[in-house]
Parts: sequence; structure tokens; C-alpha cells
Amino acid sequence: MKRQILISGDLQSQEFAGLAAWLSDWPNVELIRAERISDISTASVANVDIILLCAARPGRFSVDEVEAFRQRNPLAQLIQIFGPWCIGEARTGPVPDGLQRMAWYEWSYRLPSVIEDGSPVPSTSSPQEQVFASLGELTGDGPSASVGIWAGTAADFDYLRSACHALGHTATWLRAEQHLTPGELDAAVGIVPGTDGPEFAELSRWFATFPLIPKIACLGGPTWEDWQKAQSCGVTAILGQPFRLADLATLLQPHADCGILPLVNQPSSR
Repeated sequence: MKRQILISGDLQSQEFAGLAAWLSDWPNVELIRAERISDISTASVANVDIILLCAARPGRFSVDEVEAFRQRNPLAQLIQIFGPWCIGEARTGPVPDGLQRMAWYEWSYRLPSVIEDGSPVPSTSSPQEQVFASLGELTGDGPSASVGIWAGTAADFDYLRSACHALGHTATWLRAEQHLTPGELDAAVGIVPGTDGPEFAELSRWFATFPLIPKIACLGGPTWEDWQKAQSCGVTAILGQPFRLADLATLLQPHADCGILPLVNQPSSR
């Protein structure tokens, strides 16, 4: 049985331009698309399974609009996918109860589990409950990976090493004295403040050494420009800071499908 997904909002913004086409490729998805709230009839918005509200800027959807969606679809997962201008409550204000949020660079690795498995928690759950639910899905049964970490400081390296160890992976600090061949790593992760400084140039040089493995850039408040630069050195996904451990676990899979990317690694089967 197909899952009905309603998508609305700033669908022409560059952060969301590929989302509708990506969803249309899922064989078990029936997509309802409406760029403006006025395009949505009461009939089309009622009793859908998932509602995706794409917001490029704060205030795109009012509290009354969100509540109207909820009343017509009390069992639906209501998810706001937000752009770089909407990062943090200082810009967006408090998140309404039952509204999940994910950043524009996260939908490609978070939505597959939503589409395939549904929500592990009720639609009215708090953000904290959603985090605990994602942690509950993690297991240590998967294969151990050898992860190379590029970091400018010991503190940043320890931050990523602890995450890798929690997932059962080994971690190696990529530094000038290291002499690694491409076959020695299963994945690489780099942490930098942004893409304009010398740290990113050094990260790019390391990533170019390993062309056929997942390469993840962990950035603070990623922008679309950051994403464009990251693609130039073969980055297969972006993580924000802080990130969910479940997201890192997903992206370190050898054949993770990162959705919006010109994939370096093979896409997973659906």
C-alpha cells in the first residue's frame, strides 16, 4: 500500500529543488505537491501519512496553518524541512508540539527511514523523545568500519572519535605524518568551521586521496554555498554541529544513499 506524502512550501528554493523528484522515485509513495497553501484543497490534505513543510525563511508557515494541517491529519507525521536561514530557535521561535524539524541537508538520510518504517514515536512526541527514539534504533551488530578523521584540534578529533567508537568503529587521525592508502579506510569524516578557511583546503586534499568511500563533512551551520564547495572534493554528505549519532551511523554505511548528492558511492536499493 502506498504512503501518501503531502509536500508544500518553498519548493523552488535551491535547498529543496530536488526533493519532490526524489520522493517521486519511491515506488511506495503517492506524492501530493502544493507550493502554496491556497493550492491545497481540504480533501487533498486530509488523512495523508506524512506532511513535509519546506521553509526557506522563518515565518513561512504560521502556527494556525500548522494547526490546520494537524487537525485534518491527526495521525500524520508533520515535518518541517528548513533552510539555512531558519537554523536555531533564535530565528524560528519555539517549535510547535508534534512538529519534527530537519535541516535541508538532512532530509536525504533521514527521510528514507520515515518513508519505509514510519515514526518510532507518536506524532505528538517532543524533540527530546525523537532523539531518544533514534538512539534506541542503533545497534552494535553491524560490521566495524575503519574511519579516517580529519580535525584541526585534538578536541575536535576526540568529538568524532567518541562518536565512531560508540558505533563500534575504529578511528584514525588524518595528519601530515600519516601515510594511508585508499584501501585502508572504509569512510572519512572531517570537521571544519566552514568552507572558506585553510582547514577546508587541507580537508579537501585528504578527501581527494580516498575517491571511492563515503566522505562526510561536519560543518557549523551549513549553507548552500558550503554544500557546493563540499561537492568539489567528493563529499557525500554534510552533518551539522552538533549531530545525531544515528545520522552518523547511517552515513558510514558503505552504500549509503545520500539523496541530493552526485553519489560517489553506490546508491542503496529501495
